[in-house]
Amino acid sequence: MEWVLFVSLQWIVYGSPTQPTTQQIQTFSTEQLCNEAAEALRHEIETPIAAGRVQTLGRVVCLLRKDK
Repeated sequence: MEWVLFVSLQWIVYGSPTQPTTQQIQTFSTEQLCNEAAEALRHEIETPIAAGRVQTLGRVVCLLRKDK
């Protein structure tokens, strides 16, 4: 089994939202490693972009992928 980190991002530029994007970032061997990467991404998402005209919205989720 492995952990997969999914990230969904959307930007609001000058008050207008962009289309959201979702992607799989990487697989991790443990839940702890995935959660540490997710927390680092959450911190980056919360960091304001210069000039304050762009807002970043994001959802970061670790999911356990099971083999069939």
